[in-house]
Amino acid sequence: MLEHYKEHASGMYHLYDPERFAKGEKISLWPGRYDVGERKTALECIAAYPHLCRAITELTGIYRFLLAPLECDARLRRRIEAAIAAELMCQSDPMGSFQEPGVRYHPRRGSESSLHIDVESAVPILGMPNSLVV
Repeated sequence: MLEHYKEHASGMYHLYDPERFAKGEKISLWPGRYDVGERKTALECIAAYPHLCRAITELTGIYRFLLAPLECDARLRRRIEAAIAAELMCQSDPMGSFQEPGVRYHPRRGSESSLHIDVESAVPILGMPNSLVV
């Protein structure tokens, strides 16, 4: 999580208009370093920071990170992450369109057995099913 936060806080990640984002609309303010079509360099992100810092701060206050306590190896965690992302990408808007394109996930390989995972949360997660097959 620290790595993700540092990338977000430095303008390396895609940034959206905070007010519109909170209303379920993704209006791009900055493509960041990882945008497939308009990738910025680290130097460009650093140079743009003074103009982006307000939006970064506001988005940080909007984002909610939900952590799942898992007792499994890294490979299974990656499979679960891929299954969650795939499920959310298939949802109607706004859930589906809020998933970032171009993120590389690591879903189950054909040689791996499928597992059924129950999903429980103390807060509602729009578009999240009660179980996943990973």
